[in-house]
This record gives sequence, structure tokens and C-alpha cells, in this order.
Amino acid sequence: MWNAEIATSWQGNGTDEVPFAPILGALLTQEGEGWEDVTAQPSANLTPDPNVYIVRVRCEAETLDAIESDSRFLVLWSELIKEEPEDAI
Repeated sequence: MWNAEIATSWQGNGTDEVPFAPILGALLTQEGEGWEDVTAQPSANLTPDPNVYIVRVRCEAETLDAIESDSRFLVLWSELIKEEPEDAI
């Protein structure tokens, strides 16, 4: 798995039925993948204008490759999550 911070656009209209969410969220489909908003602003201030914010994702290498090759997203940084060996104390 990889961690990364990515600039992405919003989708949705901000209602309870169709809340705002990152466009790249649709690419995070494998088990264990997910995202969190790291813009550090109250959600009331995140109206999509200019329609960009930063999310931290946890994803597989193939997903990160797809995000990096998509011009809608800007990967700010990424790092491989080093897994502890199963027999580690």
C-alpha cells in the first residue's frame, strides 16, 4: 500500500443526497483503499470554487499509477507504507 497527498476536484452538489466528494474517490475501489480530507478547513468553507482541495489517500500501487497518469489530479507526494513482518514484536 501507498500513502499520498493529492490535489483533486470535487464532485456532487453538497446536499445530503449528493454530498461533495473527491473525483479520485471513484478510483479507490480495492479493499483497504480510502481517502481523508487534509485541507484543515471547516467543511462550510470548502465550497467547490475554485473546485480543488487536498486529500490523503491510502491505495495500492496500481491505483496510484492510475491517479498519477490522470491529468485531473496532481500528486504532491507519495510513499510506500512499510509493512511490519508478521513475526515482529
